Amino acid sequence: MKKKLKNKLKHKLLQRAEKRVVGFHVYRSVNEQLPFVFWERITDDPIPEGNFNDPAAEVGVRYFYRLTQVYSNGTESAPITPKVSFTDHAGNQFEQNPLVDFAGYNMYRSADRNVPLDQWERRNAEPIPTTEYKDEGVQSGEIYYYYVRAVDSLGNESAPGEIIRVIRK
Repeated sequence: MKKKLKNKLKHKLLQRAEKRVVGFHVYRSVNEQLPFVFWERITDDPIPEGNFNDPAAEVGVRYFYRLTQVYSNGTESAPITPKVSFTDHAGNQFEQNPLVDFAGYNMYRSADRNVPLDQWERRNAEPIPTTEYKDEGVQSGEIYYYYVRAVDSLGNESAPGEIIRVIRK
């Protein structure tokens, strides 16, 4: 009985060693609803934990990313959705909101950072579907402050994002 138990334990330890995560493969799609088998794998070798920059991403195109864990035996896990951030042309970084029922963003603006957030002016009539926004109602040389809130299909808003200071040129 001891030998049988010892062999089972040895087998389990071997399975665990084969399932050790050695990195991640990155997959990309322009359609989040596309079945995962049709997503494009954009990494040849597993990348270690950390940051990944997609050098082939085109400006103005919205991409969706998923990861698979790559195990030491070469197999991959089911897809997982990574935490993604965006950097705009001015170097400001925004974290992706992980809402499942995502409708877009509401953009808020104020000329005074110290005004309570509920008194800031909402700049869009309908939720903005991307992370890009051009505010037409600004004066050259003026300083403005912005923040965004993610919106779901029922109009519920997330907590406010980071306040960003912008000087219109």
